[in-house]
Amino acid sequence: MARSFPHPWSAPAPANPVLVGIEPSQSPRVVDEAAALARALGTGLVCVWVDSAHLVAEREADGSVDLVTVDSDHDDTDDETPDEAVAARLAERLAPTGVPWRFVYATGEAARGLALVADEHDARMIVVGTHRPGLAHWMNQLVSGSVAGRLAHTQRRPVLLVPAPPHGARTSAA
Repeated sequence: MARSFPHPWSAPAPANPVLVGIEPSQSPRVVDEAAALARALGTGLVCVWVDSAHLVAEREADGSVDLVTVDSDHDDTDDETPDEAVAARLAERLAPTGVPWRFVYATGEAARGLALVADEHDARMIVVGTHRPGLAHWMNQLVSGSVAGRLAHTQRRPVLLVPAPPHGARTSAA
């Protein structure tokens, strides 16, 4: 069974941070733009990955959560802490910015998860990236709609879209 532990702020928690939705395979441009915006606004950054591949099985008193995979054929032994690699890449990317930041790992549906964390942190706005055009992305949007679209229609706070980099640009995770 996988487990996720809470990640603290890199510095004292600021008021009304900018919240950015992240995915392991997205362009680092999304985090870079969100960090620049947070710095310009004089606040911090909450980086949220809403993992749809896992569900919370149990919440522990220390804030950690035990996770189960949604795919019954998936072997959980490969990802004992699925969020640790993402948190490490964020730390490397955000340390030079001087922006106070925190990583939050959530599970479930992305728009709902981002909205819940935004409410918990009283976020000033939500920043999300767009996906590259392509058949797989088009099919996902046809079936479930875009996260940005759902957020824009259900949020009381502003939603900022960071466009995907041009085709062929680097797409390594956060």
